[in-house]
Formats: sequence, structure tokens, C-alpha cells
Amino acid sequence: MPQPSTSIFVLDGEGLQPIGPQPVPTHCDGLDVAWLRQVFEGVGMPGLTGATCLDPIVGTATKMRMGLDWGGRDGPARIMVKGGFSEHRLRMSYIYAHEARFFREIAGQLDIIVPRCLATAEDPAARQYLVMLEDLDLSATRYCRVTHPLSRSEAEAFLDVMARLHARFWNDAAFETGGAFETVNRWQALPTGARGAYLQGQLRPETYRDYAAMPRGLALPQRFHDPALMRAAMERATLFGQERPWCLVHGDFHLGNLYFTAEGRPGVLDWQTWSRGHWAHDLTYFLISALDMLDRRRWVEDLIGHYLERLALHGVVDPPSHRAAMEAFRVHIPYGLCVWLVNPAAFQAEANNCAVAPRFALAAIDHGAFDDL
Repeated sequence: MPQPSTSIFVLDGEGLQPIGPQPVPTHCDGLDVAWLRQVFEGVGMPGLTGATCLDPIVGTATKMRMGLDWGGRDGPARIMVKGGFSEHRLRMSYIYAHEARFFREIAGQLDIIVPRCLATAEDPAARQYLVMLEDLDLSATRYCRVTHPLSRSEAEAFLDVMARLHARFWNDAAFETGGAFETVNRWQALPTGARGAYLQGQLRPETYRDYAAMPRGLALPQRFHDPALMRAAMERATLFGQERPWCLVHGDFHLGNLYFTAEGRPGVLDWQTWSRGHWAHDLTYFLISALDMLDRRRWVEDLIGHYLERLALHGVVDPPSHRAAMEAFRVHIPYGLCVWLVNPAAFQAEANNCAVAPRFALAAIDHGAFDDL
């Protein structure tokens, strides 16, 4: 079977078009002026004369901030090149591919604020997928941080964004057999097969208990140190997530992936895990991770009601009842607890894990998320 060609895809008036086979760098040294010049010429921006890597940010993906010199011509002073440049890049390449697909096919169909994508570069044979994005720091962006919970009005603003996202493809025929989204990943709390290898591995008893012995785990009740209990809760959330209605979910809607523009409008970053799935995953993950624990206790029922109202406003004819939403919220709590308990240090700083894992633990206690397992 022939290998797929390596291509750069560029944004133009008719969508993303290939501009010819090119090697896609798998090391930061490959992001040189010659390679980037070809990319920018493909998007109608000739004249790049210099490129410098300024400050790589290593996480689930690596973000390479590139300073650009245009020799006096107009062009962005910096861009962010995001993809697989770290030692775990092959293990996580599927999410880099998924983010590239988002910017190729989906971003232009959504009425929400996301970073502007200049181009994507893809090499399936090398399992390398890059997105070249605007550097939001150039536009006075205010980034959210998991260590700084949201106010009520800020949470409501992001719930409106979420409702817009969910309503756009709510129960859409595109998710059915033969539809445009048939091949899009289905969100699962605990996937099987290759896509689930990472989280399945984190739930191995010896691995899970090592994380439970770290500061983020020591902050939790001992009950949540039991990997068998966590697995049972994750499997239940997976089954629940198969229920309709489905929509397009972000998959990782936490504060580290959210921002406000200079005008104060909410935007969403990091589209590596967008999926077709159950709306309650995004809702639960956001509300617990984004709010102070005591604020969440006071506000959660009203905020869930606000989300349901916004769904209807954005075109969902028959949104879930508040009672159904509260039960879906309860069932999905363990996913966030598990993820923030077993996050590798390469993905999230320990301070972030220590901030968020207890929020999910208290929510699990408050809502009895493990009581009937």
C-alpha cells in the first residue's frame, strides 16, 4: 500500500489546499527560515528573511514560538508552531493529527473564538502534524489559569461559548454512518485499543498508586487511591457517554485552554481532543475545574440551568431537563478526578494538579459520584 504523501495545507478562500510535498520537521532545528518561507509563500505572504525559535513550551504538545523577520515587509512578528517535538511525540501523535483536522475542517464552521490558523503541515508516515497559529500574546490576550478560578460572570461567558459549540452539531446527521463526522473520534472516558493505551496504562495499580503518593494524591481522601474503584467509575462514564444526544465536544475544556481577548471576549485553545460525544463531559469537566470549590457548591445548579438555557437560545429544540443534566454531571465527575490525579509532570505542573484534583474529589463527595459503585 503506498504511503500517503507529505503535504502542507494552507488556508485560502476555498478552504485548505495542498501546495506540494514538503518534509515536515520533527525537530525544532527543522523550523528554519527556508522551510517556513515555503509555508508563508503558500499562504500568499512572501518575503520571510529570518526565523528564530524564542521559547519552546513543552506539554502534551510542544509549542514553538517563532520570531519572524520580514525584511521590512508586512508580516506577523511571531507565530506559534504546535506539534510533536518532545520525547513523547509518537505516543501522542494521534492528538496532533486531530488538532490539524480541526483547523482544516471544523474551525471555520463554528461561531466561537479560536486562534487564527495560518497553515497546517502533515506527514502521516513520520506521524508528525503541525499547526501554525497566531501568537495571541501579540494581541493583549488574558490567559486563564487553573490556579485562578473564575468569577460567576466569567463562568457564564464560557458556558455560552460551550453551548454555541454543542448546539452547532447537536444530534447532527453528520455523526451517523456515512456522515462527515463518522470517522471523528468518539469521546470515551476510558477508551480501549491504541487510543486508550495511555489512560489504561495510568490505571495499572502500580502506576496509579505512584501518582496517588504524589502531592496531588496526598491531598485527596484515601478512598480515591483505589484504582479498581476509579476504573469502575470510568467504565460507567464511558457507557453513559454512548447515550444520545451527541454533539461536537472540545474534550479538554479546562482553564489552561481558555482565554479572554483584549476586548474581554472568551476564546478556546488546544483543539487536540475534540470529539463527537456526550455534552455532559465538557460541562462537568469545565464547571468543576474552573470554579473555587465553595463557589461550585453555591452556583453549580444555577450554572447548569444557564447552560441549558443557552443551548435552547442557540437552536437546540429539545435540550435535556435540569434533572437529567444533574445526573449526567454526577456520572462524569470521576473522569476529571482521574485525569488530574494521573497527569504526567510533562503534561501539567504539579501545582496545577494539586489545584484541580481536590476540586473533583470534593465534587465527587458532594454529588455521590462513587457511592453506588
